Amino acid sequence: MFNTPKLSDPAMMSKTPTFSSRSTHKRRARRYRIALMLALGMILGPACANQPLSARADGITVERLTSSHYEFSRVRVEPAADSLTVSGEVKRLIQRRGLIPGQVRIALISADGQLLEQTEVQPMRRNRQDQSAHFYARLASPAVAGNRLLIEHRGN
Repeated sequence: MFNTPKLSDPAMMSKTPTFSSRSTHKRRARRYRIALMLALGMILGPACANQPLSARADGITVERLTSSHYEFSRVRVEPAADSLTVSGEVKRLIQRRGLIPGQVRIALISADGQLLEQTEVQPMRRNRQDQSAHFYARLASPAVAGNRLLIEHRGN
């Protein structure tokens, strides 16, 4: 009926492309490496995420309220005998350069829920190309176990 050439025909064997086992092995090894890298990235990615939204510093609970546009990182609380120093960085969730508008509100709340002290500071960029802004504040209230430190960004 139809004259289809057979692959076992010696004339057809010379026309069919053949791949060496070495190049096939290289391609397969490359695919396995890519798959392994993707799998490790998916597994280890969340483990390398940012700091938790709530942390403890010498008995003081630090709560960071993130907005839909900005997030906090590298928040440090250093208690002294008669004061409390708070510093950290605020940056946009969608990375870009430029001024970060608004203020960072820092409030110290007692264990029973009363506001002890509150201050607002302006975040400042270290240079014009920086994508985050640094903030620093010193609260006059001493560090007492059970207090909460609330950090929030207000503004645009």
